Amino acid sequence: MSGADQAGPIRSILVATDGSAAADEALERALGLAEQTGASVHVLAIVDTTTNPMHFGVKDVDELQRTKERLVDDLVATVADRDLEIQGAIRRGRPANAILAYADENAIDTLVVGRAGRSRVADMLLGSTTDRLLREASIPVVVVPAGDTDDGDESLER
Repeated sequence: MSGADQAGPIRSILVATDGSAAADEALERALGLAEQTGASVHVLAIVDTTTNPMHFGVKDVDELQRTKERLVDDLVATVADRDLEIQGAIRRGRPANAILAYADENAIDTLVVGRAGRSRVADMLLGSTTDRLLREASIPVVVVPAGDTDDGDESLER
């Protein structure tokens, strides 16, 4: 089992971001949850070069890395005035795999992600990365629908 005891208190929250509106909603929910529980927040962006590795050259990957670093740095700086322990990180690889590996390496006990659509029909319903996280995560996953940053009930799904 990765992360803290699943029945215990929330001590660390991982929010995955890609810079989208859905990811911003997830970050707001994660920050609100952290303020309520005193948990630390990890903001993680993934440089996904696995979709079509022949498409990316070294310069492309380096630029993607710099873009993700700026994204995470900007997000962390934006919330620095909140009384929270927050840190940012960048990983490379397939998004779901990288997110789950980071969660395991850092003893994360709650994962917060946005629900976003992509071009394929299945992805439009939930998002392939989010779907995979729901199926494979051994910790609770909070999926935040677009436009849902109110303090209503979260539904923890596994």
